[in-house]
Amino acid sequence: MVTKINNDTDRIRREILEYIEPKIYNCYQCGKCTAGCPLSDIFEYKPNQIIRLVQSGKIDSIIKSNSIFLCLSCEICSSRCPQDVHIATIMNFIRNEAWRADRFKIKSISRFYKTFLRIIGRTGRSFEPGLLMSLNFLSGRLFNDMDLALDILKKRKIRLLPEFIKGRKDITKTIKKYM
Repeated sequence: MVTKINNDTDRIRREILEYIEPKIYNCYQCGKCTAGCPLSDIFEYKPNQIIRLVQSGKIDSIIKSNSIFLCLSCEICSSRCPQDVHIATIMNFIRNEAWRADRFKIKSISRFYKTFLRIIGRTGRSFEPGLLMSLNFLSGRLFNDMDLALDILKKRKIRLLPEFIKGRKDITKTIKKYM
């Protein structure tokens, strides 16, 4: 098992360096990426630290942290980088690889991703009430945040029934390929 994990992390690092972000060694740790990140204060590893960990081959430390799963993919870090290192792309790539290997620090993250993708596969787009109800059911807290849901429904901010888009069969095929 340890050998498989080491092989996975070596492969991930190699792919990042060769295909995803070959300019990663241009990073000189200025910290502009971290300064712009809206969630850096709750990450275990801030964006510039993620880059340093990739450079030093410590991908497993990144996967074991909450950072890649909490990343908003807002790309502020990438846009602020004076060396044009695409940090958000690296975070997304590592998150996808962790998903593929079913390696999550917090199991509820896996539950969220799977539920979200199932809903996208059925409707072709996000359906927040369905997502919230499914997650509440799976966690055993059926009425969690019900007070907020009622307020949102009163303001007509969300729909009670999902919208279905044309061509969702193609989306369903893509999602099934990766689940």
